[in-house]
Amino acid sequence: MNHLPETQLTWIYYGKGMDSFGRNARPEIRPLKMPGPGEVLAKVEAFSLCASDVKMIDMGNDYPLFKDRDFARHPAILGHELSLRVVATGADMAAAWPPGQRFGVQPDVYLNGERFCIGVNVTGGMAEYILLGKEVFTSDQGCCAFSIDDAISDAALAQTEPLACVEAAFVPHSRRQMKQGGSLLIWLAKGVKKSFALDMPLVATEITRVGTVDDFEHFVSGQPQQASQIQSELPPGIFDDILILGNPDRETLTQIVERMAVNGLLCWLPESEPESQIPADIAKIHYHNVALMGSPLRRLSAAFSQRDYRYDYLPGGTLVLSGGGGTMGRIHLQRALKSPHPPARVIVTGNTRKRLDRMQQDFAPLLLQTGKNTDVRYLAVQESANFATQIRELVGPQGASDIIICAPGIDPLSGVVDLLADDGTLVLFSGTRYGQFGPLPLGKVAWSGATITASSGSSANDQRRVLEKVRTGEALPDFNVAAIGGLLATLEGLQAVKAGRFPGKVVIYPALADLPLLALSELESWDRPLSEFVARHGWSRQAEQRLFSSWQKNKS
Repeated sequence: MNHLPETQLTWIYYGKGMDSFGRNARPEIRPLKMPGPGEVLAKVEAFSLCASDVKMIDMGNDYPLFKDRDFARHPAILGHELSLRVVATGADMAAAWPPGQRFGVQPDVYLNGERFCIGVNVTGGMAEYILLGKEVFTSDQGCCAFSIDDAISDAALAQTEPLACVEAAFVPHSRRQMKQGGSLLIWLAKGVKKSFALDMPLVATEITRVGTVDDFEHFVSGQPQQASQIQSELPPGIFDDILILGNPDRETLTQIVERMAVNGLLCWLPESEPESQIPADIAKIHYHNVALMGSPLRRLSAAFSQRDYRYDYLPGGTLVLSGGGGTMGRIHLQRALKSPHPPARVIVTGNTRKRLDRMQQDFAPLLLQTGKNTDVRYLAVQESANFATQIRELVGPQGASDIIICAPGIDPLSGVVDLLADDGTLVLFSGTRYGQFGPLPLGKVAWSGATITASSGSSANDQRRVLEKVRTGEALPDFNVAAIGGLLATLEGLQAVKAGRFPGKVVIYPALADLPLLALSELESWDRPLSEFVARHGWSRQAEQRLFSSWQKNKS
């Protein structure tokens, strides 16, 4: 450990917007703490900048995981998309994590049920070094660090987390069975005329029924023995499971959806074809890991056992990437084009034409390389007077088989949700603030077989799947690199992400401290041979090695 410095440069965030990131727009000198038992000290070889970093900086205490944080006493060190190399360990960690080992890490982990999120409530990697503890190596999910060899680039390793978030969007996370010993709300619409069969065990401990006594007696079979007294109005409170029988009005539906607990389940058995869309707090659907189910057959078992809930593209279907002009939209498009069973058509929407034109230019060679006949169209929202007409014509009368919401806010959802096919899949990929109500096609889930899914974050297993896809060429993280810089360029890089200055990822190499922020297209002004290499081969491990060699020459 003697060769390690006593201090390091670290970017500190003080909770009040971009002006409070760093001191006088620079990183600070902080002591370098050595590892103790269960800890690993790693050199940060690269970190990529995430739109979530910008969101945290802009929102401060309004960011959910920063709620009530006293930044004056506990400032934050951001940075969660990391490429790391072991430099020192506690004595009990040396065998598993020897110095020199490259590794990546899943930043969102739990230990003893407590959430530890690297770069949020745990020290992040916008620094020269990072000290990782037991929450990473012995989390409730096991070890959330994963070692790799030297084959892939630091930029690619740092991006396993955002790519894993994309992969996680296509994996079911919510439960598909009612909660044993939980709380269940059964809401029966007034004036129903058809019968409903509760033909499955109701395993909740607390069951609340809302409706009329006569309607429950005449139209609901399989009444739970443990049910409480029937109530006439929707009660306050949160429920693990919610069962809707019949057709509530829009306002009531919204109120019922609001009663879902985190990790909750809602199943709707309508009496007749319902209105397709209802207003819902989209952040709760995105962040709370809820399950939305239903069936037009008015039998509970039909929703649980006779439905095929789809979690990937419909082969040969139509995919809409709404708000897809940014970095995450590019990752989604690359995944779709490299899929073994891609959509026949992809429609990418974005606010402005400029970024979409660059995206079209960048993806044209990749589209040719795939050898597939996917038709990709790019449609700007703000620069198209007839956007709604144009996208409807592109989607066609059958609707979009898949819609992925790639940008935050309600507009990317409300602008396309009515295009979802009756049996389509809607992926709420991008989160938004709580309290923003947008149209949720719950009626199509209940009546015609649509699926609504959402995810936030990823797991170490998702990242391992990404690494395997990188090895096989199905995932191309280096393709996403748009700009590079040294540690001192971090603030400028974050400002560039916020302004949408670059068409892809900004990757920071802390060891190259004073490397300016450079778009890959601007490398010629700094190093012509490197620029020519990248122009021919793209970004890669070899490009990084040339970058470091060139930087050393410039320093000497």
